[in-house]
Amino acid sequence: MNNIFYFLVPFCINIMVTPLLIYFSSKTKKMVDIAQGDILKIHKKPISLLGGTGMALAFLFGLILLAQKNNAFSLISIVSGFLIIFLVMLWDDIAWKHISNIRPFLKFPILILSAIIPAVILSAVGITFNFIPFYFVELLLGSIFIFTVINSVNYQDGMDGLAGGEVFISLSGFALLGLMLGNALVLTLALTVMGAVAAFLVFNFPPAKIFMGDSGAYSLGFILTVLAILFSKPYNIYSVIGPIFIIGLPIFDGVFTNIRRLLAGKSIFLGDRSHFYDRLLQKGFSTEKTLAICYGLQIVLVIIGVVIYK
Repeated sequence: MNNIFYFLVPFCINIMVTPLLIYFSSKTKKMVDIAQGDILKIHKKPISLLGGTGMALAFLFGLILLAQKNNAFSLISIVSGFLIIFLVMLWDDIAWKHISNIRPFLKFPILILSAIIPAVILSAVGITFNFIPFYFVELLLGSIFIFTVINSVNYQDGMDGLAGGEVFISLSGFALLGLMLGNALVLTLALTVMGAVAAFLVFNFPPAKIFMGDSGAYSLGFILTVLAILFSKPYNIYSVIGPIFIIGLPIFDGVFTNIRRLLAGKSIFLGDRSHFYDRLLQKGFSTEKTLAICYGLQIVLVIIGVVIYK
């Protein structure tokens, strides 16, 4: 019964914080996503980019209020990695929120460091991608995995309700595995972030009143990566494939997107409108039907992932 509070507390925090963030952006005209002059933007008016801030506050205060002492060191390590990515990407939202301002040659090393440093911090408390249990291999695989997933979730943040909904479904899969296997750390993380994301979605469903921004997308991707790493086992391929399927559509679409862009000689940091959800919209599907298709596919992938792992 106590598990429900891991969800409800961050949900209640964010459901109260998000309207204040929307109001702040509307009054100050700060931290808003402006569509004009950017071919990738499909919204018409300025929208607040502070959704990631609301989720981060709800997640962190939820952990402070509810976290158990026996997971303290692991949670401190995870929160440290989370804050590094969140704060770097919050700066990214401020400096590079418009495509004309993007500097790929600067963003690439920043993202690499945003993957490596959290991987090192996690390894200090034994949270490593230990499929091949040798420290430097674990560190390399962990860094690559973090880099891949955080970018993959960000790619899905091009349509109202999509990235948040897909992440929520993935978190549900990890929470289910945590419950089945009696993993308190996984259950705490998954339910706490689920609560924060659920409240965000109330304001992000079409037509969105707030966006998660890079700060939200990348930090949510980091949490998914941590949950996946927590389930990895030495030389057990199922412990790798299962969580990849639970992360689901973001990682499959993200890997395909990077391959497609590299083969075309394009930077992976300069966006386009050729993602899976874009193609559905281009075929004439409504926003609601596109969300339903993506959510349905995500649910199927999560179920497959849980079955594979078990």
